[in-house]
Amino acid sequence: MKLELVLAILMTVTIASLAIYGSLPKAQDSRTTLYVTDPKSALYWSSIQSGSTQQTGSTQQIITENIQGELRKGEFETTVEGLKNLTLVYGGRIPSLHMAYDNELWSGTLECKLATDNVTWFTFEVRRLINDHGKVTHILINVNEVEVNQTQMPEVPLSDISIYLQEYAEGASPFMNQLGAVVPLLTTGLLWIAEGLIVAVPLCFACLGVVLIVSRGILPVWKRQFRNKTPAKEVTQSVSK
Repeated sequence: MKLELVLAILMTVTIASLAIYGSLPKAQDSRTTLYVTDPKSALYWSSIQSGSTQQTGSTQQIITENIQGELRKGEFETTVEGLKNLTLVYGGRIPSLHMAYDNELWSGTLECKLATDNVTWFTFEVRRLINDHGKVTHILINVNEVEVNQTQMPEVPLSDISIYLQEYAEGASPFMNQLGAVVPLLTTGLLWIAEGLIVAVPLCFACLGVVLIVSRGILPVWKRQFRNKTPAKEVTQSVSK
């Protein structure tokens, strides 16, 4: 029974590994993703300046940025107006703006479109503006290569910059802030464990059933038939002699 249980577990692990491997994306696009937690990192600014204006052959690079920041209570309106003015100064536009007010705190997202050549200095100014009223907590940069249609007039490439801002109440308990950051991770981990148990336990029992059918049903019958045929062959050979 122990051997059968081990075989069932091995089959379960093998099937789960093959399923996970098959679900992974096979094709890789020409995309460079940089995760930057320190906005002052030299790698961040060098990557923007090298990628914002580079065009080779029939391709050009488009930058997609995601900037997140925390603002002191009461600084949301001033910061949003400053971001609107910066976008206009650098020749961009804001196609969408989402804001929410909850528990006397503002939060919102600005979706900006900007010429790729202006992204570098625009990001400098956005970082400085947010730090004046709070702090930048996260910056994510994607550099994508897109094909250029050479039969038409070249268009100015536009990059997408998403800026998420959220006010926080000064003097809040650090323990509660840390707990709020850990709870989503714990929830995600528990969901993964629950999903694993939901899939792994039935799969393990199914594999155990297959092993038992083979070891205690098919193999004994096959051995019995093989043993029955062997004496018949020996009798036939002795009679012929």
